[in-house]
Amino acid sequence: MKPIGLALLLCVLCAAAAHAADGDTLVPVGLDGSWTTPRKVAPSLPASAVRFQRTMRRSGYRIDCEKCFRPRGPSEVRDEWLLAQPRMMLPAVSPDPRPVGRWLLHLYINRGNDFGWNQIGPAEMPFDRRFLVDGEHQNIQLTARYGVAPTLNVGLKIPVYWRGGNFMDGIIDWFHELTEPIGFKDNGRPAFLNDRFRVEGRTNNFTPISWNDERGWGLGNIEVDAHWNFLKPRCRSDWRASAIARVGLPTGTGPWDGGGMDFGAQLAFAKQIARRWDIYFGGGGTFFTDLMQDGVTYEPWRAMGFFAVEYHLFSDLSIVLQADAASRLVSNLAQYPAISSYIHLVTRWDITKRIEAEIGFTENLADQQGTIDFGAFLGFTFRL
Repeated sequence: MKPIGLALLLCVLCAAAAHAADGDTLVPVGLDGSWTTPRKVAPSLPASAVRFQRTMRRSGYRIDCEKCFRPRGPSEVRDEWLLAQPRMMLPAVSPDPRPVGRWLLHLYINRGNDFGWNQIGPAEMPFDRRFLVDGEHQNIQLTARYGVAPTLNVGLKIPVYWRGGNFMDGIIDWFHELTEPIGFKDNGRPAFLNDRFRVEGRTNNFTPISWNDERGWGLGNIEVDAHWNFLKPRCRSDWRASAIARVGLPTGTGPWDGGGMDFGAQLAFAKQIARRWDIYFGGGGTFFTDLMQDGVTYEPWRAMGFFAVEYHLFSDLSIVLQADAASRLVSNLAQYPAISSYIHLVTRWDITKRIEAEIGFTENLADQQGTIDFGAFLGFTFRL
């Protein structure tokens, strides 16, 4: 793990423990099992908490807590690594349901730079280039979710992708020169040409592979999902949990054409650990029916997991630190990394009662050769 990522994670966890130790946790009072915070004077209920309570009641939940912040949850950011884009990913998710008969629309834009290699030394003309992934990516994604029943939501995700060479290499070189003393290594980038698009390498049998001409825009695989909330909390501080099933349809066009159906399943859990703190974690797996994409062979099964901590800075603003990891993606590229992992720092805030915005940044955690180098994303959620 990079030192800066480890430091961020430890700071958040230590702050959460200290906050809980100060007595700012929810404790039971009364015979009816209601929950509150042990304070002499009860502050006024934040508007976001009122909306959260109404939402949970519409979904069939009993909400008894007096002072709580509405959980926004982790950002559903996916791995946009150039080799990972054609395949299903399981994002970090919140288990909290949508009310019956209500819609949620989410517009998401992700932009990032990809750079990873395995060869004999950083250079443009190596003796043996096992693989090189160098380029930039963009994803514009629209997600719709609808509350079918008190514990059942269904959703639809439509992604539009772009990949190519562009302008970020020089900026990232400057950033790494500035931040290398605190742990952001440059991965040998200055030894390679800037602002190019190259996805090339060889298999273990020395068969060459190249995606260098596979660039531009295209529709990705449309994904449908169902969220079932199987753990029904009596109040805000109880455990919440859901099971999610996903199906990816082979709708890709352009560079993303040619894949089969993908299937995914995961469990997601959440709990309020203090008045201003929530934790989220979960895991699952994916299965790919078509394992070949332009010469690259994918693993049929992948395991994925996530962990997130949310701090409610204000009633209408949260800061989320989340991390995720996945098992091996590609099976036939020589010496391809076995695990990919990321850390994301996200700020989420309410613009209005029904519109929420989020902005975040992504950095790889451990192995730099099979993950994006840097990413940024922006999202807007509309609760209808």
